[in-house]
Amino acid sequence: NGRKKILEQELANEAKALDAAKKALADGKATRLGDEARNYQKYLDRVQKLQDEVTDRQKNVEALRRELGM
Repeated sequence: NGRKKILEQELANEAKALDAAKKALADGKATRLGDEARNYQKYLDRVQKLQDEVTDRQKNVEALRRELGM
């Protein structure tokens, strides 16, 4: 069925995006940029945005899996 194929493709794309977001989060946690060494809150804010992206991608993957009955 065409709809299922589209959902499976979306799931594959979201899974790749989730992996990329997780890598960006890991890299982001490991490195402080510019004045983040002096301004810890700036670092925390940036890392939180990266974490939010991971969370959003995880929710998308879960929703697509539910829709596909996985």
